[in-house]
Amino acid sequence: MEHHYIGLDIGRNGVKAYTGGQTLYIPSIVGEWRERRLLSRRDDDIEAVFQGERYFIGNLAANESEFGRYMMTDDKAHNDTLLLALVSIHIAGCSNVSIITGLPVEHHRPDSKEAMRNLLKGQWDIEVNGKDRKIYVHDVKVAVEGGGAFWSAPQEGLVRVIDAGSKTVNYVTMRDKRYVDRDSGTLPFGFNTNKTDNPRQMAARIAGELGKKWASTDHVLISGGRAEELTELLRPYFSKVQPLPNPLFANAIGFYRAGGGL
Repeated sequence: MEHHYIGLDIGRNGVKAYTGGQTLYIPSIVGEWRERRLLSRRDDDIEAVFQGERYFIGNLAANESEFGRYMMTDDKAHNDTLLLALVSIHIAGCSNVSIITGLPVEHHRPDSKEAMRNLLKGQWDIEVNGKDRKIYVHDVKVAVEGGGAFWSAPQEGLVRVIDAGSKTVNYVTMRDKRYVDRDSGTLPFGFNTNKTDNPRQMAARIAGELGKKWASTDHVLISGGRAEELTELLRPYFSKVQPLPNPLFANAIGFYRAGGGL
C-alpha cells in the first residue's frame, strides 16, 4: 500500500490539506445527519459515518444540520478535529498516511502536541458519501501555525509571519530559517471572534501589538484566507509586508514540506 504524507491545517473555519500533488479545502463545520425530504445534491456535499454515528460535513452541515458548528474551543484535540482530518484524508484518496499538522504558538507545548498525536494516530474506518475506507495514520508531527506558512516559501534573513485565522492571530519570527521564540506568539482574537466586523481596526490592533517588538521596515509575510486584504490594511504600519504565495494553503504546504513530504 502506497504511503503518503499529508499536510493538514485544521483551522476553525476550514480544513486545508496538501498532499504534494493536490490541495483540498473543506469548511470546518460538523453537524448531525438527518433524513431529508427535499434533496438538492451538490458536488461538495459530504455525508460521513464514523464510529457508528452519521454526520453532515462542511456546507451540507451548514445548510441542513440543526446542530452544525464551527468548533471554536481553545483545545483542538477533540472528536470534531479527528473527524475532519479523516474526511479530508478520505477525499484526498489516501489510506496509508503520515500527518503533519499544527497548533497555535501559545498551545505549541509538549502536552498539547502529544494530545494531537494521540488523537490522530491509529487505524480508522470511515465512510464518506457511501464509500468505506480504512485509514492508517502511522505518524503525526505537530508543527506551529504560521511557522508552517514560512516553510511554504522559506527565505534567509529576518522574516516575520502573520497568520490571521478565525479565532486567533499567530505571529512567528524566523532568523536565517531559525525560530525566534521571544518574538513569536498568539493574539487572542481573529476574524470570527469579535462583536464588530471591522478588518481595518483589527489590522490596526495587530500592528499595535506587534509594533512593540517589530520594526516598521521588517520583512512581513501574511498567510491565511484573507491575506491579500490584510496585507493592504497592514501596509501603513509595515512597509515591506506582502502575502505569501497561495496564502490560504501556505500552512498546509509548509507542513508537508517541513515534515518530510518533499
